[in-house]
Amino acid sequence: MLQKDIAGSSKSEKTFELNAGNTTMKISANGGRIISFRLGNKELITDKSEHENFGSTLWTSPQSDWGWPPYRVLDAVEYRVEKLGDTLKMTSEPDVISGLQFEKKFIVTGNHFIRIEYLIRNVGEQAKKVAPWEVTRVPCGGMAFFPWGGKATIPASTLKTNLSKGNVNWVSIDKTTIPNHQKLFATAREGWLAYAFNNLLLIKQFPDTKPANYSPNQAEVEIYTNKDKLYAELENHGMFTLLQPGQALSYVVNWQLQAIPKTIKSDAGNTGLFSFARKQVCVMNNTHH
Repeated sequence: MLQKDIAGSSKSEKTFELNAGNTTMKISANGGRIISFRLGNKELITDKSEHENFGSTLWTSPQSDWGWPPYRVLDAVEYRVEKLGDTLKMTSEPDVISGLQFEKKFIVTGNHFIRIEYLIRNVGEQAKKVAPWEVTRVPCGGMAFFPWGGKATIPASTLKTNLSKGNVNWVSIDKTTIPNHQKLFATAREGWLAYAFNNLLLIKQFPDTKPANYSPNQAEVEIYTNKDKLYAELENHGMFTLLQPGQALSYVVNWQLQAIPKTIKSDAGNTGLFSFARKQVCVMNNTHH
């Protein structure tokens, strides 16, 4: 079910909700940003009251192309919104600075997960090489994990990771403040990234990208922790793609939020937790919209 939410919105910000079973995703027209993803009343996305960097958004990679802050038209300005059944389509204005335009489609797929179809279009007059980059802010205090993709030439990491049997990367994101921001750069395989927090499991499933197709100085999976531990970022990158004027690239990500069975502990290296997550990924891979 799709509904527009007026109450609680500030400065006439338009927000919309998608329901997949007992999972609810709330999206703001401002930047087409996901501002809530919850199971029942249990939330897994950080709110703007916690930090100015909040929710989940799409950037272009490599960051060296734009530095900071992100392109405002693509990241914060109101998108045009169209609704069709259980599909929500949001389209940015063409951005004259980057020469790009974003389109985001949010689709309820069955009772279990929400599919996000991102489109990056070159609306400029020059060819442009970019990769899609999904950045999802979550509370610290959980455990991120994903299958490791092996060694490759990528930037050095400052965030500690534990590699377990079966080549699974486990990243414990505690709440203790640290002197500097930390970042993990990693290869991945199977095309998914999970985060266990507060007995919830968030899974993002995306096209697997090979190291030869990474954008410069980036990696397929990146995890960032804010030094004040106000939030962490779960980041996945798609293929570095040359777009001629008028061309577009597509990047599809499936999101799922599940309760972790009480019999499974959210500990690093827990094979039960990994198997549970992988089983959900298989379901998403086998479900076609």
